[in-house]
Order: sequence, then C-alpha cells, then structure tokens
Amino acid sequence: STPTAHQNPATNLFDLSDDPLQLQWQAPSKPWGRWLGWGMLNLLAAGALVTQYSIYHFDELARQDQYRPWFESICPQLGCNLPPKVDVELIKSSNLVVRSHPEFAGALVVDAILYNRASFPQPFPLLELRFSDMNNKLLANRRFKPGEYLSGELAGRTEMPPQTPIHISLDILDPGQEAVNYSLTFQSPE
Repeated sequence: STPTAHQNPATNLFDLSDDPLQLQWQAPSKPWGRWLGWGMLNLLAAGALVTQYSIYHFDELARQDQYRPWFESICPQLGCNLPPKVDVELIKSSNLVVRSHPEFAGALVVDAILYNRASFPQPFPLLELRFSDMNNKLLANRRFKPGEYLSGELAGRTEMPPQTPIHISLDILDPGQEAVNYSLTFQSPE
C-alpha cells in the first residue's frame, strides 16, 4: 500500500532505515601557532611600552642608582649622554654671614661655604637667598644661578666636586632694617 497523507505518524517512524552511526573521537588540536603568535605580539607590545616609558623618563631613570648602571652600559651603543646625578639634599652650607658692604652704601655682602656631601660630583645648584622680618614674613628673596656666584678658579665649572668646601661671596642690595632673618636654600639646576 502506498502511504497516504492521513496515515498515522507513529507508523512512519518504523519505516526509517537504521543506518549505523559513525562516531570518531579525536583529541582537539591545540593551536600552538596561534598561542605562540599572540605571545610574541604581547611581548613585543610590552617591550615597546617599556622602551617608550624609558625614553620619556630617561633623565629621571638615569639618575637613579638602581637603573644607572644599565643606562651606563647601553648609552655608548645608542649614542646618548647620561645626565649628571643630582641630589640637592646632600648640598649643605655653613658659615653663612651677611654683613654691610665695605664699599657701597645700601648693599650687603653674603659669604658662605658650600659642601657637596654626595659621593659623586653634581651640578652646582641654584641658590635662593631669603630675607624675612621678625614674624617670618618674606620681605625679599633672590635666586642665583651658578654663573652668578662662581668666581675665580671655579668660574665656568659646571660640576661641584664631592667633599670639597667652596667659598662663595655675593653682593646684594640691602632689603632694609626689618629684614632680620635670612636663609640660604638650594634648588636643582634642572
């Protein structure tokens, strides 16, 4: 008999042919090539970031003791110049004396001895001389560049030798009778 459209669907199930299922299990292939490629790209990107950071912060990193030997070994091959180490906290002054100028009225002479307490030479700092009144209200201040306070055999020198006393003498205008307090501080030249 030929099947008709009104035949029971359950009987159609028995008419199916039973072909055997072909099941084959294979271990999933590991995409080592893709992993290796992405790993190399990640390493390349990380290297580019480290290089970019090092170039951008070169002066700061090259002055730090932990990185300086590395920069000292690589700079000659790259043709770069290492910046000098700077630590103004290790520059001290002593014997600061402010007195009337012997030749000019209305002027003062400031004498001091500077010491570089670091174990390395460093650039001469900027000097800031400050005058204040009895209540520590700032009345006058002046910043001096190395070329303004270095004279004699030190004129033109750029680096302050370690553990060597350096005498400086400055001529300035008298800030007035109210200026009873004075101080000398150092700032990085860079």
